[in-house]
Amino acid sequence: MLNNIRFDLSDYLIHFFRDVDQSSSESILFPEHARFNNINESEVLDSLFLMRCALRHHKILATWSYRNERPTIYGPFPAICFTDMPLAAFVQSSKERLARGENVGRYAFMIPKPAMFGLGARPVIYGLSQDLRENRSSRPLRIIETDLLPLAEQYRYVAYHIGNDRTIDWTHEREWRWSYRGHRSHFDSEDDNYLVDTLEEMPGLDFGLAEITGIGVLVQDHEDVAKIIHDILTMVDAGRIDNSTFRFVIPLCAIEHHVDIQDPNRVSDFINEHSIDLAPYFSISEERANEINAEVDAIVKTILASEDLQGSDRDDGYGKSWVWIPDNASELVRALLLANRITVSIEGRYLLDIADFESFRDGFEEYFCKRVARGLAAEFGVNATYFTVRGSESCEGIPFYAGFHDFDHPFYNCTK
Repeated sequence: MLNNIRFDLSDYLIHFFRDVDQSSSESILFPEHARFNNINESEVLDSLFLMRCALRHHKILATWSYRNERPTIYGPFPAICFTDMPLAAFVQSSKERLARGENVGRYAFMIPKPAMFGLGARPVIYGLSQDLRENRSSRPLRIIETDLLPLAEQYRYVAYHIGNDRTIDWTHEREWRWSYRGHRSHFDSEDDNYLVDTLEEMPGLDFGLAEITGIGVLVQDHEDVAKIIHDILTMVDAGRIDNSTFRFVIPLCAIEHHVDIQDPNRVSDFINEHSIDLAPYFSISEERANEINAEVDAIVKTILASEDLQGSDRDDGYGKSWVWIPDNASELVRALLLANRITVSIEGRYLLDIADFESFRDGFEEYFCKRVARGLAAEFGVNATYFTVRGSESCEGIPFYAGFHDFDHPFYNCTK
């Protein structure tokens, strides 16, 4: 619609992440286990850490948005909050609010508004025509008497009052909400006092299941971009999202002069300038892939044939080992993926199984994986190590052991 092409309107909804101090009254429900590649070493869950957790689980969590230990989301369902501020307004507003010490984030997802509307997201309702009445018997939930607002719409309610005596005004946030209506709970279904253990169990909006396309990612700094692309590529390789799910990654430090992107046409140009092109990662020729796979085979066969094994080299327990190659953008990994020789684990490890070689000897799998990893690292200039699971044949098993602990590598997502 022509009337919608204005500097104060947007085709996207923005969901931003803020730093969360878990020792404060505004802590969030965050499971202790967010997978072993997400390392929480601080009481403060910073916004980049939280956004990458969401990205790696291809899901934005639905919450009750507690403030002063009370939910601000009314009704029986948790929700996800968005703002429909244009990009320029978000850049300006977030910068100014941070300068005033307000807790607002500069890491965010931009999701096409038509897609979210189709999934049920709606603008919030600021205030009611009558005085608010809550059903006191519904605690800890906050339920508005249904003669004032139907139960299905209560997630949209936001308090609003302007006047000389008091003012409650959140209209500057231009908020939309999406309500989770599934069966998963923040708590175990049989015991309301038992919190779920993992992020997978928590309710939210799954990018893959919802089949949303064209999502953008906002980050603060240029060095954040490579981390985000690493995460997106991992999810695509694992088949959890489509390669069209995410469209662009914009470092906000590149657009601090927000006036430059007030023009809607300029916003479109800027998004195009920062589009993700995953095509190069899938463009390796079959001929080159075959050549690399032949080199890998030669390295493995040479190592398996030349080793004078000692008893001390034998594995110390039942389980399985793989060669782990963390550099998912490398030509080596792309060639192995094309030949269907790589397994991408749920935590994003790219694993090569060498146990199907005829000269492979049982009982020495971890030893050979270590040797092959060194050979691949030397030949192809990549990070390569071993990954072993004890007591299981599954790469998702626990306990596991590995020789790669470079926390600066994009595989790891750590609190600051």
